[in-house]
Amino acid sequence: MSINFSAFEIGRRALNASQLGINIAGQNIANVNTPGYSRRRVQLTESADTSINGYSIGSGVTVAGVQSFRDFFIQSRIQTETGIAGRLTARRDALAPVESALQGSESGGLQNALNSFFGAFRDLEANPTSAPLRSLTAQRGTNLANAFQTTRARLDDIRSGTDSHLRSTVEQVNSISERVADLNDQIRSAEATGGEASALRDQRGELVNQLSELTGARSTENSDGTVTLTIGEGRPLVSGDRVFTLEADNTPPLGLAAITIDGQPAVFDEGAIAGLQSAIADTSSQINDLDSLAASVVQRVNDLHASGTDLDGNQGANFFNNAAPVTAANISVNTAITGNPRLIVASPLPQPGQNGTVAGEIANLLTDQNTTAGTRTGSFSSIFGSMLADAGEHVSQADNDLQTQAAILAQATAQRDSISGVSLDEEAINLLQYQKAFEAAARFIKVADEMTQMILSLAQ
Repeated sequence: MSINFSAFEIGRRALNASQLGINIAGQNIANVNTPGYSRRRVQLTESADTSINGYSIGSGVTVAGVQSFRDFFIQSRIQTETGIAGRLTARRDALAPVESALQGSESGGLQNALNSFFGAFRDLEANPTSAPLRSLTAQRGTNLANAFQTTRARLDDIRSGTDSHLRSTVEQVNSISERVADLNDQIRSAEATGGEASALRDQRGELVNQLSELTGARSTENSDGTVTLTIGEGRPLVSGDRVFTLEADNTPPLGLAAITIDGQPAVFDEGAIAGLQSAIADTSSQINDLDSLAASVVQRVNDLHASGTDLDGNQGANFFNNAAPVTAANISVNTAITGNPRLIVASPLPQPGQNGTVAGEIANLLTDQNTTAGTRTGSFSSIFGSMLADAGEHVSQADNDLQTQAAILAQATAQRDSISGVSLDEEAINLLQYQKAFEAAARFIKVADEMTQMILSLAQ
């Protein structure tokens, strides 16, 4: 009597398959909160039949592999939406301080300084022979110059800080790109020899998302399992195990960073870098407008001030220093006037000390709509108000767009999770199924062993 040991092989394979299924379910459960993790499932196939005593008999189950659930279309969409969110977040955060810098403190803001300065000339119009009012006007002029300088310094600091953030982001991108290239090499080597690279792919996917957030990079998977990352106009950032390094070059006259890749200008449509570049441009525009406003204040006040007569009957001098080019950083009151406020003009030349028409004309400049500062036209008050409104609008618009984008990204992430995410309820069911299958396979082997022992005892 012959003994057929194929039952033991069937049982062994069933035990291994069930044990692997339990391990995979446990791996899924353990990584339920791991960012970028893609759930896995054991792929089982029926083993090839064998012939026993002329009959075709099954030989059990074969583990064909471990499948990771990924949807490359959804992943590509997440990269796109993440890049947009990265741009909006960086732009909003970088521009938020600009509005605060323009507003200044409650009592020391530029708007208050403008009102106080021209208000002093309004008071002088009513009392053109007052020496104390002239001292007050000189002090208000100094306060206005200080307010311009302080506001300009704050905007300069904000722009410098954003530029530093941009440079550190470039370094971060280069570091992550190196890691992606290294994972590309590991995945290609592993899969070329039939190995499993799901964990490496998950790690790479998370890093690619980070690069998308920073640069707006898009990925394309190659036939060897590697990915190519491109930015802007399609210039590669990572290709296989090769990294194209970003450089932040200083540009004159301010030394602000210009980003290049492989020696050529790098274009970023989305991502934090694009947001930071946009914020730097907007801040520079605000600085230029502030400089233009300061220069316009100096020119128009000086023109009127030089047309009148001071308290001693002499023709007026420039109220502000006018060393070209006048900016918000260097605006200052004429030192002769700060040293002798009697030089401040209130009356026209033909009638020294008799009326305050010149002081009144200077006071009217605050609301005169014929002022031009850069590309803005209106009164000093309205021009500065429009600058402040633009700063607030930029932040508000970016914040509103970001809220919308967050909802879009959450939807795309939910789609990914419905495919790649781990469901604890589903894994609990899988555990139970594999546990029962394992117990049944063990019972099957026990029965086969009992039958074999019985056959052996009969042969004795």
